Amino acid sequence: MASPPPPPISARIRQLCDDVLEHLVPGPGRTMAEQISAKLAAPLTITVAGGVSSGKSTLVNALLGQRIAAVDAGECTRVVTEFRYGAHERAEVIGTDGSVNVLPLARGRMPEQLGRPIEQISSVVVYLSNALLAHLAVVDTPGLNTVTEVNEETTANFLGVSGREGEQTASAVSRADALLFLLPLLRQADAQILRGFSKLFGGSSLSAASAVAVLSKVDRLTKDGDPLAAAAPIAERVAAELRGVVHSVLPVVGLLAETAQAAVFTEADARALATVAAVTDPFDRDDMLLTAEDFLSFDLLELDRPTRVRLLSMLDLYGLKVAVKAADDGARTASDYLRIFDTASGFAALHQVVMQRFAGQAEIFKAHAALNDLRRASYLRNDPDNLRALRALRSPLEKIELDPALLQLRLLEVANAVSTGDLALPDPLVSDVLTLTGTTDPRSAVGAVATRSRDIAADGASRWSTWGNDARRSPTEARLARVVKEAFEVMWHEFEGADR
Repeated sequence: MASPPPPPISARIRQLCDDVLEHLVPGPGRTMAEQISAKLAAPLTITVAGGVSSGKSTLVNALLGQRIAAVDAGECTRVVTEFRYGAHERAEVIGTDGSVNVLPLARGRMPEQLGRPIEQISSVVVYLSNALLAHLAVVDTPGLNTVTEVNEETTANFLGVSGREGEQTASAVSRADALLFLLPLLRQADAQILRGFSKLFGGSSLSAASAVAVLSKVDRLTKDGDPLAAAAPIAERVAAELRGVVHSVLPVVGLLAETAQAAVFTEADARALATVAAVTDPFDRDDMLLTAEDFLSFDLLELDRPTRVRLLSMLDLYGLKVAVKAADDGARTASDYLRIFDTASGFAALHQVVMQRFAGQAEIFKAHAALNDLRRASYLRNDPDNLRALRALRSPLEKIELDPALLQLRLLEVANAVSTGDLALPDPLVSDVLTLTGTTDPRSAVGAVATRSRDIAADGASRWSTWGNDARRSPTEARLARVVKEAFEVMWHEFEGADR
């Protein structure tokens, strides 16, 4: 009789948490272990971060398929907001003292007032009966690099990258399993933004395998033509500069994505767009859509001001131009426009990454984060009552990390080392790491023809053996090189067997 398959890696780590909890008394170590165990049982957490006014909340709304996250500069945009699944929809305001205030949602939107001063709020958890949240938790963060130092510290702590390591017990447990980082289109500041971005991974389990950069608001790149096409070379340049830090760089027209996904565009809006498109003279159209104020004040347009304001809030000028062209091409109904908005937004590529890449590798990402957090817990110094039990974690952790069946998990460690700058590699080796961690089955990234794939795998193993055996390599570099070499060797043996 064949032996049963081993339990999923996340289940093994959850069992390890349960085992250590039996020997932990109340204290920082126990709190940390309880949170790690709870995180393993929870849906994958995708955190959206970036600069102030980079379009984070708009993108969150597009991901959720409903306009719930606050996009205006109010209280809600200044605190960490986590969206989870719950049949009873509500917002829970968690105070820095641990107290919780429950607030109703205002017509399906975040409440404008949170009931206490911002400095007394740790985070806000919003429960929605949203099908996506049954599989993924989505987190909206305050903006980095501007506004106030308090906001920067809040986001840094939430992402687990403040450098405080295990000394900060439960608060040091990074909750970001995967990251979407929005980059503003300020080309002269790209270098500075990228340098700051590469530092975000210190002390967390994030890596290029679990991070994507989003070029937001690309509709402002050009007044005419396709902004996604205009953004493509910028995305390629940024991807080259972020090589090894993120998996990909994707341009998205955030506002158009939100309108296409968030169920706010109605048949009345479609009729209003038909009225806009009825201004057929090309010169009049250019004048009407030159600026937002021109659209609001254009006297040949038979729409009242509130309707014009609504259209601008959903589409902005670029979206209006897309809509006018769509009307000229025969769009009439709301569904007609929504299909066109979705295509023009570029959101489909990002949605695919979230649903296939992140959700598809959820168990691996969560296991990798939990291993990092447990390793950090084993080195806690501020919990003398649990010191022995925490130290005892190290041996079973090492056994899990060395298990040949968990090669994909160890590859994430390599990707993390590349992302943080702890492992500097030549470009061909960086490409190997991105290829091997870019899918749940690395073999699919190498090729489908066994003979050719076998040769590719053999070349990869040789390449990493040569680099790892160089006398200039440190012990850590040599160990990580062996991980990638082993991955190629495993693939070689599998392709060799398939070719027989």
